[in-house]
Amino acid sequence: MPLKQQPKRWKPPKGPKPVQRKNKNTIGLGRAIKSARQKENAVEYLPDGEMRFTTEKHEADWVKLRSVTQETALDEFLSTAELADKDFSADRHSNVKIIRLDSGNDSATTQGLTISNEKRGILNAKQREHARELIVPRRPAWDTDMTKYQLARKENDAFLEWRRKLAHLQETNEDLLLTPFERNIEVWKQLWRVVERSDLIVQIVDARDPLLFRSVDLERYVKELDDRKQNLLLVNKADLLTRKQRIIWAKYFLSRGIDFTFYSALKANQLLELQEEFGEDYKHEEDKEDEGEGEDEEGVDAEVLKSINILTIEQLEDLFLSKAPQEPLIPPLPGQSPLIQIGLVGYPNVGKSSTINSLVGAKKVSVSSTPGKTKHFQTIKLSDRVMLCDCPGLVFPNFAYSKGELVCNGVLPIDQLRDYIGPCTLVAERVPKYFLEAVYGIHIKTKGLDDGVQRDFPTAQELLVAYARARGYMTQGFGSADESRASRYVLKDYVNGKLLYINPPPHMEDDTLYTREECQEFNKDLYTFDRLPETRQEQLREALKSKSIEDFDLARDLGKLTFSAHTAGKDGEEATSVTHGGKQAALYNAADDLDREFFQMNNIQGKLTTPFHKNQANGGGSKKHNKGNKKMKKKEEKDAAWKIYE
Repeated sequence: MPLKQQPKRWKPPKGPKPVQRKNKNTIGLGRAIKSARQKENAVEYLPDGEMRFTTEKHEADWVKLRSVTQETALDEFLSTAELADKDFSADRHSNVKIIRLDSGNDSATTQGLTISNEKRGILNAKQREHARELIVPRRPAWDTDMTKYQLARKENDAFLEWRRKLAHLQETNEDLLLTPFERNIEVWKQLWRVVERSDLIVQIVDARDPLLFRSVDLERYVKELDDRKQNLLLVNKADLLTRKQRIIWAKYFLSRGIDFTFYSALKANQLLELQEEFGEDYKHEEDKEDEGEGEDEEGVDAEVLKSINILTIEQLEDLFLSKAPQEPLIPPLPGQSPLIQIGLVGYPNVGKSSTINSLVGAKKVSVSSTPGKTKHFQTIKLSDRVMLCDCPGLVFPNFAYSKGELVCNGVLPIDQLRDYIGPCTLVAERVPKYFLEAVYGIHIKTKGLDDGVQRDFPTAQELLVAYARARGYMTQGFGSADESRASRYVLKDYVNGKLLYINPPPHMEDDTLYTREECQEFNKDLYTFDRLPETRQEQLREALKSKSIEDFDLARDLGKLTFSAHTAGKDGEEATSVTHGGKQAALYNAADDLDREFFQMNNIQGKLTTPFHKNQANGGGSKKHNKGNKKMKKKEEKDAAWKIYE
């Protein structure tokens, strides 16, 4: 009997053997971690022979130089203990209680809500009384014989004393609201280096509120280091101001002896791009157009009219050279030519990096709309004679009337904002309602009374709800208007200058603030048809043609125009309600929606002819269990039964 053939076993097909790639990482992750741990726990011997052992982790430079403007009570306590070089420990059996430094009772002022003119005037008088106490930290005196650790100890002690003075000022004056200032000493060290090495300190401020961004004590600190050093106030974003507003601000600066100049880094950079595209001929056309702006007002001093011009790039370079000392204060190193160093200092998001890019003529410094982009001070050689020093953005200690002002001024980042009602309330109060509707193409539905007080501006919720409906920003679930998302867009438009508001200077006679009515008069020229975006102007022109409206006034006649088919009505009538995005986007209040659907069902209308308490005819509506109706019903049933029987 032949043997049964066994089935062949499956074998993988033959082919090229896989080649083991050699790992390029010869060190390995484990060795890297081990090496880092050894460096962290290394024993260090000081020059005097003292042995120091530390277990602190080494932080990257960007971590050390991160901006810290707000701290909790516990973080402030820990940072203060670190500056003082104090060690602390707590017994687990002892009673340890952490007390909050803030009372937690936020008033309307701290929340950014509107305050009266009288209250604002009282706060302003108190701020001017304590203005000398708003100081910047000074670097202690040092020499080359000091060691690194001795200098660090002196700097920490001086910085700690500065923080204690500001804390004492805040504790003794509860009505004063101190702005969130920079609390990281590493960031202040960058300012010390820039001020020490610069011959001219240019303090860049935002033209929409120059006094908020100006640090008077910084100018005093510059003169303390060397009286030959000079200060200059560069009012950036001056193109946002009207000619009349620049004249008023120039009068104030000249009356206070402030050395200033107007500049627009954005306009200068746009001009550079146009020159690259169209050539140098475009430059002359732009200059002629700027020179013909407005007419010289009667009674205005010639010096004022000369100082209100927005400088070009070449004029700003010449101004720097004329203001700086003729010879550099710091002697050059052997073999190097002397350079005049100009330091640029200011708050975050005021345009320091954009100003440098316009001066250099190319993008040398990274620019971002987020405050605090620059971390280290940077040096850029402008010419054979001039060196620019860009300092990181610093929030100097100053007084404010509300926290919402800091958000609206671009000091605090909007993406990290939690309380959006305060800043949006300021936007709704400052920018007229008709201009908001014209810019965004929306209709803001307002209520006439708010807690018994007549208002001529919408609330923050009314503005955000109208904007969110128009853009279709709805929350999940029920589908109400997403106010938080809408607030970020509105606030960014305000910070970027799409929604304009210029703070007027104090009165030159007594430094009192402008009233709310005076502020509206100061800004009325900003809210005209020509200030609207180009796309919105085209829409308005088309609407004017269809409505046959002539002599159009934005504040008076905007209600006669509509931006949605849902608002179409009779000619000459103002829009009363607007529905954007369909029925779901129109939900504002659940109760109102239910009432509207119930009472308007199938367009049925009920008419009442007699009061309810009157008895109806034929015995109907008797109070005795409605016996009349029951008898009548039985009689009708009997009659019907007899008819069937017959």
